[in-house]
Amino acid sequence: MNTLIGPLPDGWQEVPLESVCSVMAGPSSSMIRPVETGGVPIDVVAPKHLQYGRIAGSSTISVTADAAARLDRYRLVAGDLISVRTGDLGKQALATLDQVGWITGTACFRLRPIPTVDPRYLQYYLGHPAVRDWISRHASTATVPTLTVSTLRTLPVLIPPLATQVTIGDIMVALDDKAAIHREIVDVTEQLRDALLPLLLTNP
Repeated sequence: MNTLIGPLPDGWQEVPLESVCSVMAGPSSSMIRPVETGGVPIDVVAPKHLQYGRIAGSSTISVTADAAARLDRYRLVAGDLISVRTGDLGKQALATLDQVGWITGTACFRLRPIPTVDPRYLQYYLGHPAVRDWISRHASTATVPTLTVSTLRTLPVLIPPLATQVTIGDIMVALDDKAAIHREIVDVTEQLRDALLPLLLTNP
């Protein structure tokens, strides 16, 4: 049997996304309208904060106490996945303990896997080229690409045994950690280059 990403290995299964995790769209923009004074501060995760599979920062805004209470159902727990639903589709990131209590942004989905699905495996599965292509093909053709909750819930997901999921997650995280180190080296080297050039030009 062929699946979205290739032949189905023995002991694996292909199921719709909604059967292995809850899928929730972020709140409407009216629910997170900021107030100027006396508000409750909240951290909101937007697509711009999803970088290299990780959540890099947030937008801190203040809302009324009533609004903060209504937003509780959109708060993150460790292991949640944030995925873009409007704009740069196909980007996702994993929430860690650092993001507990943050709010899912309006232009994002929150995916909360069931206990038998490793969040890291699901994160990397969503980044597979064939999966990204499926998302692109099923998005609206409006000016800004948009994916609906009902459509995303039908995404075919290949589920291996849990031990295999964990192994795949471990390997991919290790590679991502190495890539992050190399990006940091590049950034520091470029800063050194930019700082050194003026000195070289003024002190021959």
